[in-house]
Amino acid sequence: MVHIFPYWDFSEGQLIDVRVCSNAPKIELFFNGESQGVFHIDHKHGQKLIGDWQIPYTKGVLKAVAYDETDTPIATDVQSSFGDAASIRLTPDKTAMTADGSDLIFIEIDALDADGLPVANANNNIHVAVEGPGRLVGLDNGDSTDYDSYKGSCRKLFSGKLLAVIAATLESGTVTVRAESKELAACELELSAVPPAAGSSLEEAALYAYSPEQERLAKAGTPPVEQDAIPVRKLEIVCPQGNQLDADNRTLPVRVIVHPSSAAYRDVQWRLTNAAGNDAPIASLQASGNEALITALSDGEFYIRCGTTNGTDHIKLYSLMDFRIQGLGQTFLNPYSFVSAGYHNGNSRNLTNGNERGVATGRDGESRICFDQIDFGSYGSDEITLPVFSLDSEKFPIEIWEGIPGEAGASLLAEVTYQKPTQWNVYQEETYKLPRKLTGITSLCFVLRRKIHLKGFRFSQPARAFEPLRALDNHSIYGDTFTMTDDAIEQIGNNVSLVFHDMDFGGAGAGKLILCGASPIDNNTIHIQFSGEQGEMKQIVEFAYSGGYTEREFPLERVTGLQTVTFVFLPGSQFHFKWFRFIPAEQ
Repeated sequence: MVHIFPYWDFSEGQLIDVRVCSNAPKIELFFNGESQGVFHIDHKHGQKLIGDWQIPYTKGVLKAVAYDETDTPIATDVQSSFGDAASIRLTPDKTAMTADGSDLIFIEIDALDADGLPVANANNNIHVAVEGPGRLVGLDNGDSTDYDSYKGSCRKLFSGKLLAVIAATLESGTVTVRAESKELAACELELSAVPPAAGSSLEEAALYAYSPEQERLAKAGTPPVEQDAIPVRKLEIVCPQGNQLDADNRTLPVRVIVHPSSAAYRDVQWRLTNAAGNDAPIASLQASGNEALITALSDGEFYIRCGTTNGTDHIKLYSLMDFRIQGLGQTFLNPYSFVSAGYHNGNSRNLTNGNERGVATGRDGESRICFDQIDFGSYGSDEITLPVFSLDSEKFPIEIWEGIPGEAGASLLAEVTYQKPTQWNVYQEETYKLPRKLTGITSLCFVLRRKIHLKGFRFSQPARAFEPLRALDNHSIYGDTFTMTDDAIEQIGNNVSLVFHDMDFGGAGAGKLILCGASPIDNNTIHIQFSGEQGEMKQIVEFAYSGGYTEREFPLERVTGLQTVTFVFLPGSQFHFKWFRFIPAEQ
């Protein structure tokens, strides 16, 4: 045997993973008559038993050929492009049954396009009726999320298939099975119910008894064929200008075509994601109905996903297209908003997919969950929150590394302990204080040696503008006279300026300033300059003589929003500066 999957019907240009399985030692894949390569399978010793290829989708025919040890073809399978469903086909496992009340016929129902090709993603409602000495005792489509009754007379196709189970009665004759669906050509099938052989027992008939009342209830509430809503079969993503973005081509239009054109559910939902299904921060999306515009923000790969609920309360069908951005530079992860574990990088190991787009570590050995290009900013943070789902309530350690263990410059930040009463499939958060702040752009790695699910992480972002800040924490200092010590800047004078960026005072703002300093002279006049989107503002405080370091509080005109704060010391100043802190304005 040899089998190709998936079916062959996607968006033009979409890169598709094609896999072929076989019990033969050699397989070859052809697309539109051209060989895509050969794969040898060592069924006895091999670790890889399925051949796989990546092929950009375009209409055509995939053909897989299996060969024996002498390179003789022994099996073939074909997957062809197809169109919208046009008709119904009924294929029984046999055409005659014994009229003993227990015999069964299984009828495979599928949809065909206008060229007679199976429509492998058809999901139309199929109405089945049986006339004569036979009974419809079940309809099943294999969809575990479909809760329609097995005993109904109407059910959706799933992956283009539906199975009808026809049972015999105690009468012989011709049984007619009819399948109908809105806008599809109906199909009728004649079966025979033949008398049982002489001497046969009919004791099993009661097992399959199906009263007229049961039949009435099964059909109750089933809408007529003409009232069926035509479902969406396929969302075709069209990229008229391609799927590559760069510095000279930062935007691309995208649209989606709904198949079939008569589908009742036209609304679509758009998302930009990475391969794990998490929102991708490297591009933005403006969508309006079936049209969208993608704007590149930084280098990387992402997917555009377009989905439809198909008349339900959640996404039932979606299509995706891969995109690549080059030449804009790399983006960074923001640790102060939640970072999904799905953003882990190639240094990670021994992981599988976890709940809610998180990751699961391995049961045995060491697992690493690694992230790079995390931008903590100049002030940084030392408080991390981890949402964890543990399969039991036992205590276990989590190593938190800055950098990748074993690589140059990597260091173990902390080994923290997690223990909470387990709740099945529920992430529970724990917050940890690290021994030092992480600043700038860096990487993190979580090391575990047991099975857990990690949803991601989030760092607390201190309100830097209202935190005590050392004078030494400045972003830049310039001027003629100053001396750096271990915990202060002393002998400040002669046009010295200390600059502090990214001071966000919010909407409420700051109303006071505490300075910790020392003034060897009678009075130091300190100019404080605030530079923000609304322009510049200057305020002045007077720091009087002090015999040593002291804390003094000064009132300010309210300062709001994101500001760059500069302390300016004019000629004649002589000041020792240890730290300062802004106080929120009273509400």
